[in-house]
Amino acid sequence: MEKKHRGIRIALIVMEVFTGLGAIGGGTAILMGAFDRWFSIEWLQGTPFSDYTIPGLLLLIVVGGGMMLAASAVFVRRLWAVLLSMAMGLVMVGFEAVEVAIIDRYAQAVIPSTIVQQALMSGIGLAIFGLSAFLWLSEYRHHPTWHIPEDLRITG
Repeated sequence: MEKKHRGIRIALIVMEVFTGLGAIGGGTAILMGAFDRWFSIEWLQGTPFSDYTIPGLLLLIVVGGGMMLAASAVFVRRLWAVLLSMAMGLVMVGFEAVEVAIIDRYAQAVIPSTIVQQALMSGIGLAIFGLSAFLWLSEYRHHPTWHIPEDLRITG
């Protein structure tokens, strides 16, 4: 069954590594101040953030680290890998949605390259979610290890 979906697994790994490395690089750059001349602190007014440290850490650790963990899990064929991949796809879309809600309120923040990046990353997040959901439904949904054994079930 796994050979049947080898191409989907490869696509998941490629997208997760691409996104993970980009997020690690972007988060590191934010934390090092590489974007300070483009990211105004005023854009964070009215948000829980006083500077870009927390968003940079979230991008680096949660998105970047999570995507790399998901890619590794898919590569070594862990049973829970597709669930992590689904979650990370949603995390990517959520991160971009929050970025749009916070940053894109300001006209000077809305530039073509930012819009392209946000749309691309959201699209990749949706693709990761969709492909991993497909794998879950086609390969793992009925896997016996996902069910609670009869002797451990709580019955009323």
